[in-house]
Amino acid sequence: MVKIEKVIGNKVYFQNGLTIGLSRTIISEYNLKRREMLSEEEYMKILEIAALSTSYYLLSKRDYSKRELFEKLYGKYFNKEIINKVMEILKDKGYLDDYEFARGYVNTHSYGKVKMTFMLKQKGITSDIIEEVLEDNRDEELENLRKHLKKLRGREVEKQIAALMRKGFNYGDIKKVMNEEN
Repeated sequence: MVKIEKVIGNKVYFQNGLTIGLSRTIISEYNLKRREMLSEEEYMKILEIAALSTSYYLLSKRDYSKRELFEKLYGKYFNKEIINKVMEILKDKGYLDDYEFARGYVNTHSYGKVKMTFMLKQKGITSDIIEEVLEDNRDEELENLRKHLKKLRGREVEKQIAALMRKGFNYGDIKKVMNEEN
């Protein structure tokens, strides 16, 4: 059994320290304002509803990788079983796909392969997916390199190369594009 401390507005405060926001429909459906205790089954169902609702809200704002969303939900609900169940629901509905996330991420950022690999690994994307996405994006990467190089014109060659390498572009690609431009 899980004890309900209090219900204020749409916030439900539990004795275990968890506070979750629920819709008024869920609060009235489970009669949370008048009850002091919930069965473990009811508590888990309410957690699942809240986690799913939070997931939809987060995904409506931006795309998330599976690991990012898992960490975000775990930081709020502290229940791996429920979060894994929610993640499966989202995956089955097509809302959570690391390959599509990585493709979108690469298409909206104009960095080189090295930096993109690092950034995607931080977001929990597997090496296989990263390699595939970056290979598909090879022409775009060279085009981004050309754009960045144009912005750096007028600087010393060494400074141009250093700036481009900080953006994650490969030295060989930089030299190749520089030679094309001259």
